[in-house]
Order: sequence, then structure tokens, then C-alpha cells
Amino acid sequence: MALILCMETATERCSIVVANNGEILGKESSSSDFDHTAQLTLLVDKCLKQSNLHLSEVDAIAVSIGPGSYTSLRTGLSTAKGMCYGLNLPLLTIDSLSIIAAGAIQEQAESEESTLYVPMIDARRMEVYTALFSSTGETLEAPHAAILTADSYRAYFEKGITLIFAGNGAPKFSSLASSPLALFSSVQSNAAYMPALAEIAFQQKAFAELAYVEPFYLKPPNITVPKKQNFDPSR
Repeated sequence: MALILCMETATERCSIVVANNGEILGKESSSSDFDHTAQLTLLVDKCLKQSNLHLSEVDAIAVSIGPGSYTSLRTGLSTAKGMCYGLNLPLLTIDSLSIIAAGAIQEQAESEESTLYVPMIDARRMEVYTALFSSTGETLEAPHAAILTADSYRAYFEKGITLIFAGNGAPKFSSLASSPLALFSSVQSNAAYMPALAEIAFQQKAFAELAYVEPFYLKPPNITVPKKQNFDPSR
């Protein structure tokens, strides 16, 4: 058993959960988009107080490692690493798409075993970060970037396989999908779906190396360079 602080920061809203042996003791979520830098440590403090705990009592910290928003992931990991360094705690890194899949599987507890789960994180325009999971949470397709079209997942639908889409990228496909086998979940990225995954990682001692761990961006960040301005010495 382990007391784990879980931090989910892959998308527009960040969230915090404290769990003991996978059971949630307290949880907090941000109220505004992309305000992780200002809110994250405050949410941690609120969550711990809600659970009548101190950070020094935690056995490990788990953080969503990506894919997701470049800045959001960087903020989450740097905060988690700072806490781990300061308190000599192990760090657990959890795949962001597996967190969404875990939530969707939990929501659809009575679905058929043949049902597959497709978490999606918005990657701008019609692109998403996605993966494919079985009803037991097994990874069937590793995280990858995909551009969505009306033909996406057609091969699965033609085989009669039900797919459940979740995450903030799923609405992009809902406007394209015509098959009744395409179902859409309201589940979004949230630390509430991390405890079971974090507990398994802790028991397996799958600890990250603090000095070397980096966010899993999947794609290089889209950094634009400002255009050069012509200098007029007479102005």
C-alpha cells in the first residue's frame, strides 16, 4: 500500500488527487484554463489539507508525463520533480492517454469485452494524440499523433467493433463519425483516474530517474520565430 499524490497537467485543466492504496482521500481541480503555473501548488496544498495530510507523509508523487500540451506538461513535471527532490520521494510517470482510457473504462463498467477505448488529446486543427486500449486497460496501439478524417477507424467499424472515444480531442471525431459503433464518453483528463495506475507503478517500483526524466511530448513543440523588423534610424 502507498499514499500517493497524483498530479494531472496534460491539458487545459490541472487536477490533484491524494490516494491511499488506490482509494481517493481528497481531490482538487483548477477552475480556469491553462493556469497551471499559478494554481498547481495551491491545489496540492488544498488537497492535502482536505485529506488532513502533510506532504511529508506522502510515499510517492505521480504525474502525467504526456503526450499533451507542451507548457502544461513541463509545468507539471517540474513541480513534481521539485517536490521529489526536496522530500526525497520517488516519482511515478503515468501516460496521459492511459489516464483518460482508465476513466472511460471505469465509466463504461458494463461494456462488452470486445469494446475498445480510444483516448484523444487535442493537438490542434484536426490532429490528436491518441492510442488504443482494450476493456482491461491493455495498450493495443501505442501513443501516436493522428490526423482525423471520416475514414479514421473504418476498419474497426467494418469488423463490428465498438469504439469508445474520450478526452478533449474526441469531439473532433464526433463531427466526422457516421457509424453507430462510434460512442463518445464525457471523460476528460483528470487525476481522479490516476490512483490505480499509480499504485501499480509503485508496487512495480517503476520509479523515474529524477535527473533525466523529461515530458513525453510525442511531437516537437510548435515554436514560432517573430519576423524581423526593418530598423529605420530616422524614426
